[in-house]
Amino acid sequence: MTFQQVIRENQNKTTLVLVTYMAIFVLIGLLVDVVRINAPHLGSALVQLLTFQIFPTITLLMLLAAVLIMAICISNSQAIMLSGSEYKLIDPSLVLRGKERMLAQILEELLRASNTPFRPQLYILDAPYMNAFASGWDSHNALIALTTTLVDNLERDEIKAVMAHELSHIRHGDVRLTMYVGILSNIMLLVANYGVWVFLGGRNNRGASLARTLLLVLQFVLPIFSLFLQMYLSRSREFMADSGAAYIMQDSQPMIRALQKISNNYNTHDFSQADPNPTRTASYLFDVSTLFSTHPSIEKRIAALMGRHV
Repeated sequence: MTFQQVIRENQNKTTLVLVTYMAIFVLIGLLVDVVRINAPHLGSALVQLLTFQIFPTITLLMLLAAVLIMAICISNSQAIMLSGSEYKLIDPSLVLRGKERMLAQILEELLRASNTPFRPQLYILDAPYMNAFASGWDSHNALIALTTTLVDNLERDEIKAVMAHELSHIRHGDVRLTMYVGILSNIMLLVANYGVWVFLGGRNNRGASLARTLLLVLQFVLPIFSLFLQMYLSRSREFMADSGAAYIMQDSQPMIRALQKISNNYNTHDFSQADPNPTRTASYLFDVSTLFSTHPSIEKRIAALMGRHV
């Protein structure tokens, strides 16, 4: 399978997950509206709400809350991702030397090779582990951050592969996607709980009772379902970013070597308490956790880059 085919396949998976999330999001809002209006019949009430014969107040409030929270997160995305650690901006307008100059040059090379129309801000993050992350998706808020340990321990082409991976995340809209899904998941759980407990008492119509029962079941099912959907989505996006890096560089070997070195760094040290900012975990190039990791295993990522399956 070519890099382009891997990217297309994972884009299709992403679309499927997003459609599923939006369908569940709207369904929960409609179920709470059914409870709110004390509907005698669930099916007919859902049709009336969807066609605006009855105004879907809760559903629209959910959507409004999601939009407002997303807007706040977007406007503060850089501060959120960089907080908790010492960091330095690599400013290309200044006279740079040594590794800072090398990093700025690498980024320019990648921007030209990928025809990216804007330049993400580039940061070095003071950290004892080898890792990197990206945030944002356009000229106003995009950034790539590399840890000092990664810059000190990888070769130039390996650093370039890591930066190409993070640039691919930005180009694919992964950070935006991860943020949207996380916000939708939390709002869904809050509203499902609201629908079960706020409208208790005097709500005996059959449709409303059935809707409340469904919401009660969803309170237990949604956390597990959301976790696995997010894992599926994030792992799919990691494969796509790895392929994007190999495609930009026209060579998969630097990415493979970088992944192996980063994995060895985590295997020989305990960094479980090293990062003071947990919001970065899902955005890192490498995730040390296993069972509930948002990232596929290193073995599977390397196998994908080599065009085979594990």
